[in-house]
Amino acid sequence: MITGPDVRLFADDPMEFFGGSRHAMHALPPHDLAALQLAALRLRFAELRDRLPVLRAMADEQGIDGITRLDDAAPLLFPHTIYKSYPAALLLEGRFDRLTTWLSRLVTVDLSGLDVSGCDSIDGWLGLLDDRTELRLAHSSGTSGTMSFIPHTREQYTGLYDIVRLEVLPGPERREERLDVVWPGFRTGRSGIDRHAAAMAERIAGSPDRFHSAHPGPLSADVMFLAARLRAAAARGEAGRVEIPAALRERRAEFEEAQRAAAAGMGRYVEELAGRLAGRRVVSLGLWATYHEMAAAGLARGIEGVFAPDSVIFPGGGAKGTALPADWAGDVERFAGVPALRYCYAMAEVIALNLICPRGRYHIEPWVILYVLDPDTGAPLPREGTRTGRAAFFDLLADVCWGGFVSGDEVTVDWSPCGCGRTTPHLSMDIGRYSDRRGDDKITCAATPEALNDALDFLNGALL
Repeated sequence: MITGPDVRLFADDPMEFFGGSRHAMHALPPHDLAALQLAALRLRFAELRDRLPVLRAMADEQGIDGITRLDDAAPLLFPHTIYKSYPAALLLEGRFDRLTTWLSRLVTVDLSGLDVSGCDSIDGWLGLLDDRTELRLAHSSGTSGTMSFIPHTREQYTGLYDIVRLEVLPGPERREERLDVVWPGFRTGRSGIDRHAAAMAERIAGSPDRFHSAHPGPLSADVMFLAARLRAAAARGEAGRVEIPAALRERRAEFEEAQRAAAAGMGRYVEELAGRLAGRRVVSLGLWATYHEMAAAGLARGIEGVFAPDSVIFPGGGAKGTALPADWAGDVERFAGVPALRYCYAMAEVIALNLICPRGRYHIEPWVILYVLDPDTGAPLPREGTRTGRAAFFDLLADVCWGGFVSGDEVTVDWSPCGCGRTTPHLSMDIGRYSDRRGDDKITCAATPEALNDALDFLNGALL
């Protein structure tokens, strides 16, 4: 029987609930997992309904006072656009006081005493939130014309990487062991993927000298937003008329250094990796296209089999519109020296990596409730058999905001136990985007290198 303390522990700390066992996390009978998830979902709804104005309004409008089935929460799943529902002018004009008011309606964290009067940039605002609150906002790339800001907490990220450690350093006797982390991007940042860098550096690398990034500096949210504005302006034939805020002008040296680092490219990076980490066991997380770029640069230089074969490479994010060659994964494996890649299905809105199993299926982590919705009606499809539809999720770890959202992904789920032995629902790797057919705008948390280079070229040119 599920007890109240059990439900609380599962919702707050799945690592502790499952006794630090990755096997146990994916071994509950489906009926038992569904019952546990329902109890935790009811707990979150009861705690958050009257503390989050936007959730209360949605619940009142639909007459929802409680949750009796998992599907009862489907009408309360937020569209991902809620995370950029503020007036676009606030970001363009640097109205961080108003942005903070908007954010306060989406979280239970008290932001009323936060003084943002000194913030003159997106980076400054995000940094202030990092320093003065438990929030860790993950921002999107801004390709839609404004940025999404998705609320998470530091504890959620570090908790995730305590669990990821079990994938690479299983067993309590290895709890203090550290591994080199290969991070093929900027050393720090606050985008959806870059938020993972800090957690990996802390929980897996353990020290700065074990964290090996392609670029030594931070990825600026302001530059990402500028990159998106430049591309939008170019499409309108107005590329030369994008205004540079004064706060960016004052950071000229920082952006010049970022441009120099970007200009060095992957060639320098892979040569450094081959020199410093040859034969060592590493852990790495990155985008498909980034790993392809790494492998191409390395193989072109005759560099292959760089790391120990038991290294763990986590590619995520899909192709993101990039035309990758059919054998790109084989090239990455040959360059890295690993027998197989450990793909993950992840998104900025959910704190989970949802790793692939030996049967080629993405298994949904037990603290994430999966919904597969009819793409036309939004109604949840039956939680049985094999179903194809729009993916939606509820992240039970979200305790300062509402964890439910609807994605732009088309997925095929099998609700029955997998041939690998895991019992959690699992997805086919064939994941598409409804935007390809319907024009939906899904959150993207990584700008392309070309867009960033364009932004740095424009920015540095405008500062001369």
